[in-house]
Amino acid sequence: MAEFEREREMPAPAEEVFSVAADVDRLNRWLPGEITVHPAEPEGLNVDVHDPDGDREAPGVLGASRDQLRLEWGHRGSPDYSGWLQVSSAEQGMSYATLHLSFHGDQPANHGGEAAHGVQQRLDEALEQLANLVGEAAR
Repeated sequence: MAEFEREREMPAPAEEVFSVAADVDRLNRWLPGEITVHPAEPEGLNVDVHDPDGDREAPGVLGASRDQLRLEWGHRGSPDYSGWLQVSSAEQGMSYATLHLSFHGDQPANHGGEAAHGVQQRLDEALEQLANLVGEAAR
C-alpha cells in the first residue's frame, strides 16, 4: 500500500474552493487521473475512474459532502485506488486544499521510484490546476 498527500493554499474561501472542485463539469480539469460522470445516472454517484497512471479504468464511485467540504472517489468494489480532497478554512479569506491518493495491491506507485515520484508530481499539478480554476471563477 502507498499513500500520497499534498496540501496547497487556495486563493479563496473554503466554500468557494469546494464549489469549484465539486463541479462535475470541471472535475477532469484538475483531478489527477480522469473521472467520467455518466449523465444518465445520479450526478456524482456512478463514474468511471481512470488511475493517474492512465492504464487502468474501472467502474467507480464519487461522493461529495458539502457540509464537510470533502470529495471522495475510488474504484467500486475494490480498494486498489481511492482518493479524497479536503478543503479547510484559513485566515483572510483563504483556504487550504489537501489532496490524498491511496494505492493498494500491486500497482507501480506502491514500489516507489519513478512511479511514486510521478504520483507526487500529479498531485502538485492537480492542486495547481484547482487553484487556477478557483482564480478563474473569482474573476
